[in-house]
Amino acid sequence: MLHFYLGAKRLLCNVKKILFTSKILPVCLALLFAAGTVLSLFPGRAGARKLPPGTGQPSYLKQLKKYRAGIEQHKKEQEKIKRKETLSKAIQQHIVQPGETLTHIARDYQLDLEALICWNGLTDPHLIFPGEALDLLSVEGSMHTVNQGDTVESIAELYQSEPQLITAFNLLGEERNLTPGEKLVIPGGTLPAAEKKAVQAALLTSRYGLRDNLPASPAFDWPVSGRISSPYGWRQGTFHYGLDIAVPHGSTIRAAAAGVVAETGTKQGYGLMLILDHRDNWKTLYAHCSRLLVQENEKVSQGQPVALIGATGNATGPHLHLEIRHGKQRFDPQLYLPGT
Repeated sequence: MLHFYLGAKRLLCNVKKILFTSKILPVCLALLFAAGTVLSLFPGRAGARKLPPGTGQPSYLKQLKKYRAGIEQHKKEQEKIKRKETLSKAIQQHIVQPGETLTHIARDYQLDLEALICWNGLTDPHLIFPGEALDLLSVEGSMHTVNQGDTVESIAELYQSEPQLITAFNLLGEERNLTPGEKLVIPGGTLPAAEKKAVQAALLTSRYGLRDNLPASPAFDWPVSGRISSPYGWRQGTFHYGLDIAVPHGSTIRAAAAGVVAETGTKQGYGLMLILDHRDNWKTLYAHCSRLLVQENEKVSQGQPVALIGATGNATGPHLHLEIRHGKQRFDPQLYLPGT
């Protein structure tokens, strides 16, 4: 029996050596466990050390736990590598070739046209150039450009996905830190209805689309003189329906064309605003005002002061948010203002 014990002890030593040189960790772990079990059957034999009272687990059990933890860590690292590879392949790029259109590209990659336009923030879907790089999604789902204030939960709700899926796929970690401007893959997500509607409006309102079939617009003039801080079109994953013009606080806003004050008041996002009704169902909207100088149903002439510049509503600084509308459609103001 002593010979059997000494043989098992030598086996344990050999297994330890193999464990540090072999890549077959599960097999080594099984052998080590078997050898340790044999040794535990003969605690009182010659050469075997007795554990003093109060001593913790035998050293081989501690080693087993350490090796198990190493195997689990190895599995986690391999899984992380696979997820990184999947993530790197999920967002691909297509370089526009001469003669290609978005419709052709969407068809070739079997993508939804509206999603392709949304993912790339294209203001004019009819205008792409050879050599331009377009982001494409190679997995089922959607893509989101992070905005200031976004959370994984709010993004998941927007795209009808699960926060855990978004976190795991994009390797966000437990803290789920998001950086404005970065693109996230939304596994199984669907393009929000509002975004899809905005893309369809962009298709309609492009200079090659619905605009050519509309009645002639009034001769609009600039309501203020300043720097364009945000144009009409896609802005960090959402569609901006107006033209932002940065002007000092308290500057005068003038009517872009003659008309009647159709609406005044405060609206969510717009802050203090007013709408002027012009001929043939054309309207202009002036938002983020600090003060209104006209009342509803009041007639105004072109160039007449109607409000003062402010930063009310969803505004990061004093500016005018200008919209030009025909019925329910909103258009790029720069298509109708002189000098653009």
